[in-house]
Amino acid sequence: MTTDDLDAVNGLVGLAKAAFHNLRLLRALEEAGLGQRPRTGEWRAPVYDRAARERLAAAHREGLFLQLRRQMPHLTDEALENRLLAILEHYYATLRQARAQRGCYTTYSRLDLSDVSPRDLDGVLDDLPALLEALAETFLREAPDRSLRVHSQLIGLWQDLILVVPPLLISSTWIYYRAWRTPDAPMGSAGRRALVDRMAMWLCDSTLPVDDDPALDYLCRQHGLDETHMHINGTTEAEKVWRDALFRPQAVAGALIEAMPKVSESGLRLTIGSGVERLLRQEDSHLEGPVLLRRLHDAAAIKAALAEGPSRISAGPANDDTPGADRWGLWLRRMQETLPSYTPLVVQEAWSLCSILAALDAPDSTRSARHLFWHYALLRAQFCRLLVQQAGQTGFDQFQYITLNELRETTEKDFAERFRQIERGQQSGVDFLEARFAPKADPGKLADLLGKMLRGYLRFLDEDAHGRPRKRDQMSRFGSLAELVRVVMDRQDADLTDPGARRLRLGLVAHFIKRFSLKDEAYLTDNKASAPPCRNARMRQESAQQARVLAKLLGNVPQLRHFIRGADAAANERHAGPEALAPAFRILRRAGMKRFTYHAGEDFAHLASGLRAMFEAVLFLDFDAGCRIGHGTAAGLPPQAWWAAIGTSAVLATQDRLDDLVFARHLLLTSGLLLQRLPLIDTEISRLAMQIWGDPRITPDFLTEAWKLRCLDPLAITFDGHDPDLHRRAEALLHARAKSENPATHRHFLRRHGIIGDDPTVTLRQMREEVIRGNRQITVSRQSDVLDEDTLRALQAFVLKFLNQRRIAIETLPSSNVRISIHQRYEDHHAMGWLGLGPQSLPVPMDVVVGSDDPGIFATSLRMEYAHLLRSIREGANEAGDWQNPVDIMERVCLNAKRFRF
Repeated sequence: MTTDDLDAVNGLVGLAKAAFHNLRLLRALEEAGLGQRPRTGEWRAPVYDRAARERLAAAHREGLFLQLRRQMPHLTDEALENRLLAILEHYYATLRQARAQRGCYTTYSRLDLSDVSPRDLDGVLDDLPALLEALAETFLREAPDRSLRVHSQLIGLWQDLILVVPPLLISSTWIYYRAWRTPDAPMGSAGRRALVDRMAMWLCDSTLPVDDDPALDYLCRQHGLDETHMHINGTTEAEKVWRDALFRPQAVAGALIEAMPKVSESGLRLTIGSGVERLLRQEDSHLEGPVLLRRLHDAAAIKAALAEGPSRISAGPANDDTPGADRWGLWLRRMQETLPSYTPLVVQEAWSLCSILAALDAPDSTRSARHLFWHYALLRAQFCRLLVQQAGQTGFDQFQYITLNELRETTEKDFAERFRQIERGQQSGVDFLEARFAPKADPGKLADLLGKMLRGYLRFLDEDAHGRPRKRDQMSRFGSLAELVRVVMDRQDADLTDPGARRLRLGLVAHFIKRFSLKDEAYLTDNKASAPPCRNARMRQESAQQARVLAKLLGNVPQLRHFIRGADAAANERHAGPEALAPAFRILRRAGMKRFTYHAGEDFAHLASGLRAMFEAVLFLDFDAGCRIGHGTAAGLPPQAWWAAIGTSAVLATQDRLDDLVFARHLLLTSGLLLQRLPLIDTEISRLAMQIWGDPRITPDFLTEAWKLRCLDPLAITFDGHDPDLHRRAEALLHARAKSENPATHRHFLRRHGIIGDDPTVTLRQMREEVIRGNRQITVSRQSDVLDEDTLRALQAFVLKFLNQRRIAIETLPSSNVRISIHQRYEDHHAMGWLGLGPQSLPVPMDVVVGSDDPGIFATSLRMEYAHLLRSIREGANEAGDWQNPVDIMERVCLNAKRFRF
């Protein structure tokens, strides 16, 4: 495909994104239907008279142009208009070519494509199915395994498109022309069964088709991919949630409405309001919880009207007052009664969309029906965008608002569907899944959660690749968690000799949540409040309790160790450092757990802060061979690229800056690198230390030794070395050893946590003033930073060498990193250097494994993460003239995952 072709496809993507993000058109469609709303508030099909049609056309043209303006702010209006004309020419040419190849024409289209003016922008409004058709013909094809695939050379543009445009709308349009609008379209129950099987092969239990690269097909067949970083919550694809939202709008939107007060303050140290509420307003300034709920009811009613056919739409205000969700539920149940009982959920949704396209294609279809379809599509797209992190939503906070909005809560009670989605039907590309789950502090709730996951996995194992139940000799009955574990293990063993069995094998990783308490932090600085136990006290107590409960359960049900393979810590790394989880990890290590990973170096105020988080995770959590670091972005970003992305300065707390300098000094001394920088770093450390403590005895060496003690649990200062509890006793002995070796640094460690202890020289008021001074923000300029770019590169090299020597792998997550980090394109991803490619390549490549993180939130899958990485490697190798074979590199990554999986 030539550069001109790619530019043309990029223009088509821009047009589709602008059309589906056209909020002016959405509001105009809503306003047009307000007059038809009865007093009960229920939806009725609106009647679009001439004046209403003119208002809709104006809103469409103006809104689409404004959305394109946001995509291309560097263009003048005249240049943008010329670009839009060129896009329309390509769009109509694509339709002409596709229809000529298929030898078909759509009845509902008012456009005579043989003689159409590219200036006719209204054609996009009048024919949404044609826009979907152009996208389907551009991006999709049928692979040799009969699955629906995306052209490999277009996966970057496809990824950009589906953040805004729901992909199943496009896939269903492709299916419609291949299976519904054909002379041999199946009729009767046997025909429907055959068509369901065919659609299941195309869709593979997913709304997101994968690439068509034969090299990755080979890797999947030969080795199978191993998912080493995926959160089981956040997996469900947005359009599967949408399906539930139309059927149960009150449950789905109600979960969001209930969640908003629980996350009322999302700031780190400032009260800046609800992040979930901001997420809604970022999408649409008019969007609130009740508005979202109303729109779900409207969408259900519109979908029912469209599926019922043009006669129902033309009935207008005479329609009954049945609530929209109930009308859609009735139509859905009638549809399900005509389909085989094993019909996958994604096939059911595609079937309903094809039914709507068929109704729109009917001779008696009206322009009102086409406007209703636009209304439905805009509502669907807006809802899905609330579940998928958008290109402009940079940073971990934006990601976290999606995890907190609870829209997935209702749908994600079914674990079996998530396993189906991950395995992808007959594609069966994933060999092993490490599913991360949040452990509970209550034994009963933890056992219940594990039971739900294992029962869902058992249901999944009891099906074939098409979702049909398989005959079993062994009954799936069990009276306890231990018996359930045994049944699942037996089922897996039996499947080893069954060629029709599911391939996916399950492992579980408990991930602890990093939390920051604004209330706890206020106690450290409020003279009127009593001192808290220590920094991050609440999170330390909760995580220790969760670890104790998990350790006890593993002791009571030893077979669980077959599934629970390790532990992790997730969420915003700025909310808590690795040291806060050290006690919990030690509890699990004493219980026999050996494999650990930790999210670090993902989101940071200064590049050195991210590197420090990675180093501290290994140091404070005692990681050794076989452990992993999640993300590790700070160790891969070129310093100049990081500075270019954030500007000329970085702002961070004085204490954080001091910690970064102490960490950098320690690494430079240890490695013997750039020793000429040490006098500048020492001077800056002393200056900041005097600002906080005003004590010349607190030297750089003193601060380094105190920093190394952060693996201790400050809560354990009250524990006794003779405590009958093993864990309390072990923590107390660590304190006793540190205190005997260096009492002064031990006292300083406690002082940092607001614990005065037996130090008579420090008062509570003085300690609080020190915390306030440490929290003051300072600006670090790029030009004057003592940690200049050479120093940052040296620190990156040391951290990577440190990981390599300990045989610790890095989990790289392309889509997650592109959304959360500074990358603008997959081709810029920092993993290239870790794999030995490009100017940032390492003399000894790192052990790198690939994960999908939260595939539902990033609209991806493990296979697509491999595809994005392979495409980037190919482009990088071509530009640099590198001799390495990209496929060999990806095979090494694939085999690394098998070595490092838990």
